[in-house]
Amino acid sequence: MLPVILGIKQFSWKKFFGCILLLNLAWIASADEAALKNPDGSWKWTNRLIHETSPYLLLHAHNPVDWYPWGDEALALAKRENRLIFLSVGYATCYWCHVMEREVFSNPEIAKMMNEHFINIKIDREERPDLDEIYMTATQLLIQRAGWPNSVFLTPNLKPFYAGTYFPPIDTPNRPGFPTILDAVHEAWVEREAEVIESADQISTAIEMATSRGFTALTARALDQSVTTAALDYLRKAYDTTNGGFGGAPKFPSPSNLEFLLSKYERESGLQTPPTKDELLKMVTQTLDMMAYGGIYDQMGGGFHRYSVDAKWLVPHFEKMLYDNAQLAKIYLKVYQLTEEPQYRRVAEEIFGFIFREMSAPEGGFYSALDAETDAEEGKYYVWTTDEIQKVLGKKEASRFNTVYGVDKGTNFEGKNVLYVPEGSASESALKDLAAAREKLLAARAEREYPLLDTKVIVNWNGLMIDALAYGYDVLGDERYLNAASKAARFILETMRKPDGELLHTYTAGVVKQDAYLDDYAFLARGLLGLYRATGDEEWLDSAKTLTDQMIQLFWDDRNGGFYYTKSDAKHLIVRSKKPYDSAIPSGNAVAVENLLALGDNYREYAEKTLHIFAESMAQSPSSFMHAHFALNNYLTSEADQNASERSIVSATATVKNRDGEVYTVEMQLKIAAGWHINANPPGQDNLIPTTVAVDADAPVEIVEIVYPKGRTTRFEFSDTPLNVYEETLTIPLRLKLKPDARLGEEFSITLQLTYQPCNDTQCLLPQTLDIRLRFPR
Repeated sequence: MLPVILGIKQFSWKKFFGCILLLNLAWIASADEAALKNPDGSWKWTNRLIHETSPYLLLHAHNPVDWYPWGDEALALAKRENRLIFLSVGYATCYWCHVMEREVFSNPEIAKMMNEHFINIKIDREERPDLDEIYMTATQLLIQRAGWPNSVFLTPNLKPFYAGTYFPPIDTPNRPGFPTILDAVHEAWVEREAEVIESADQISTAIEMATSRGFTALTARALDQSVTTAALDYLRKAYDTTNGGFGGAPKFPSPSNLEFLLSKYERESGLQTPPTKDELLKMVTQTLDMMAYGGIYDQMGGGFHRYSVDAKWLVPHFEKMLYDNAQLAKIYLKVYQLTEEPQYRRVAEEIFGFIFREMSAPEGGFYSALDAETDAEEGKYYVWTTDEIQKVLGKKEASRFNTVYGVDKGTNFEGKNVLYVPEGSASESALKDLAAAREKLLAARAEREYPLLDTKVIVNWNGLMIDALAYGYDVLGDERYLNAASKAARFILETMRKPDGELLHTYTAGVVKQDAYLDDYAFLARGLLGLYRATGDEEWLDSAKTLTDQMIQLFWDDRNGGFYYTKSDAKHLIVRSKKPYDSAIPSGNAVAVENLLALGDNYREYAEKTLHIFAESMAQSPSSFMHAHFALNNYLTSEADQNASERSIVSATATVKNRDGEVYTVEMQLKIAAGWHINANPPGQDNLIPTTVAVDADAPVEIVEIVYPKGRTTRFEFSDTPLNVYEETLTIPLRLKLKPDARLGEEFSITLQLTYQPCNDTQCLLPQTLDIRLRFPR
């Protein structure tokens, strides 16, 4: 309907050649920086984006287009002059955004058309995810597909009526050029304004239904396993049994899919229908293996690229995003815990190494992304020729390297090589042997022109990385991970807040801006809860509760349940969305549910109401709600635990803190439920059972020293003698020594036995023994 409204006709070769004559081909081919400058080196054009901090917006600051940032000035002007708005949404590491900037927005003839008839607004989608979602939904409704750059035409009242993604500078056989679009849109507004407004109203109503109004108490559904079964069935059918992952090309990592499968694997005692429990784990491990040995993984520098353009994870789209690497690092660590296979630990450690080396802000926090291109050439920074490898390594070492990394199998990317490991896990030993070669090549790569680094610190993405690093410390005991996570958390809590304590969304070049969104609160709280689990430090728990309380106050829908994405006082939004769907990151509502369940009974009702209003859509469209399925699985499991009164009074973890020769220094962290205590060692009375730690007689280590804390001395009604007890949290330090006859690999694990007797003020339960796994690092 819309092409007819706009008067866009079928492709014409005559018009095609006419456009070529009208437009300057030098601009079409490549509008490089020199073409935008005067002979003296000064810029020919400078627009209002020069005052922004976003690297993406600054890339357009010297376009001949009269760009505005989204704000009062531009929106008021559009209304005052009754002019249409052209809204362009993108981000700094978007390849086609760069292409359109060079080919279209740097062309003065096209810019003249834009400036004459439109108010032109440029948005960084990572600064304004609320606007990005609204107008991306519009594009999906209008053309049944979407992507970036997102190019949307709005009425002066901000309602969309025509949209597309990348538009070329001239007409092509498959799509109209941007000048043709501009002419048609302007003509429609001038000649058929009422018709355009009617269409825009209909689209805006559809957006509201898709993002908010369609989720109410009237659409609520019971919460049971049938909902998660729908998700499991979807994943089973979508799974690529040959290459791992889900669907075909292009193929994305989809961490929420993997996290849900792991949660089903860990919580199900047995599945009667496919996939079986073992098949669940295999779906995850095969996917992780294929990714880790494929070209989507940066074999030299660590970290994952955004996605692969093929189905077998070989050739990536080369941008690197903080959120992908945060989510994937945690999943690799989870699978390492389950399987103890060393490649999963290696990948997680290499991801963190990449983050520390290239994505860490010195003041705290983590940068958002690395671009896919340099010199307008995608992948140039990452790919290799055989000559380049041999020049760095020498002929002999290069020959072995090329065999392990698939170079000897021929080029795979525009005459060059994306490195991958064709033999997979069988090459793990060879990968260790080639560590020095990788360091040489990494150093050589660092001499190349570096891709654009987007230095925005974004709260929600940082929350994901804080959570991953805290989990890394919990699993591996590496203090660097804890220090980095703690530093980032404190930076956000101390720097990225308003005087009233509310969060702000982004920090760039010393400037903090934009009210935070639902997922900023939810993801940061998730990271803080991760720090609390890893350390037992109440500071992090208190901060997570404070953020969660603010989240409820600012975003909760009192009428229907669930959380809105924006605050109630957010300006210039045509709808107030709940942004319920997963994207490359989980839905804020889903992560909020996860946190609310973790925080206990006082928050559980909010979690239940949120799940209820989304449950029907979760069952009908499981792929869009996969993290909500993960949260629902947690909810159903915790409900079963609660009904069966199986909640643990004492939980504990143990971590190796140091090694001195054959002696390991270990810390055991205990958490004791509120209202309960356990007997200290010594307990103060001979007839009471003290808390003790032991190892099996056949373990390869023995305890040589253990220091039990003194505990709190208190009196109880049933005893005239003061007793010593442990409450809340405590640390038990111990030293373990390798036995002389121990035969070990590079890493191993043992089980510690914690024996204790739990009591409250009125009763004591039977003594219990808790098995605690202790992993010894290589």
